[in-house]
Amino acid sequence: MLRVEGLAIRAGESLLVEETTLGLSEGAITCLIGPSGCGKSSIIKWLAGVLPPELAATGKASLAGAPLAAPNPALAYQPQQDTLFPWLTIAENAVLGLELGGLSRRAARARVLPLFAPFGLAGHEASFPDQLSGGMRQRAAFLRTMVQESRFLLLDEPFSALDAVTRLRMQHWLCDRLAEHPRGVLMVTHDLYEATQMADRLLVMSARPGRIVADIPLTTPRSARTEASLAETRSLLKSLLLEDTP
Repeated sequence: MLRVEGLAIRAGESLLVEETTLGLSEGAITCLIGPSGCGKSSIIKWLAGVLPPELAATGKASLAGAPLAAPNPALAYQPQQDTLFPWLTIAENAVLGLELGGLSRRAARARVLPLFAPFGLAGHEASFPDQLSGGMRQRAAFLRTMVQESRFLLLDEPFSALDAVTRLRMQHWLCDRLAEHPRGVLMVTHDLYEATQMADRLLVMSARPGRIVADIPLTTPRSARTEASLAETRSLLKSLLLEDTP
């Protein structure tokens, strides 16, 4: 289990996130939702070790009971944009993290290139990012993230830049990939439909200063979830998110 204890984040004198404690299980998708500005992305960035310098944090993280310092190869972070380097091919982008981690280029390519087909990128190994659609670039970014073989994925609204149809396809695609290769996932989203369709568990944050106000398990298998079965959960989420709204 990945555990966060006593995490508080400040922006100068202003408290962004109140002291927060949470635990994440391997093999489960946990969606973190809440109003804009409540500190959702800041929690993800703190775990990833990329918290902006204008923010200060106190707290600690542990993995399987051992202290965890960020950045850490056990955690793979993907921001909202695909952040592919435009001057590198898709294959070069995909192997970059492995090479920076010390793997030889030959070994990195041997691990990554067989995955282009299951990731829907076969034939585009030599393409550059500006030659691909938004959905294909996002799949390439996921490929680069997931080949790290980390135990947890930290995803900060990974589908927010996509159109509605591509976004829906990518949600299903990611769930299929995670079913094949389970990882623990902490994903920030504003989208209640996305959260209730994808998550095994929902963590709801209050308005700033952010704090977790609800921890909701979703036990129905994703394949069996319908609009009717999720209506009550979405209604609860709406009421929680609107609670602090004037």
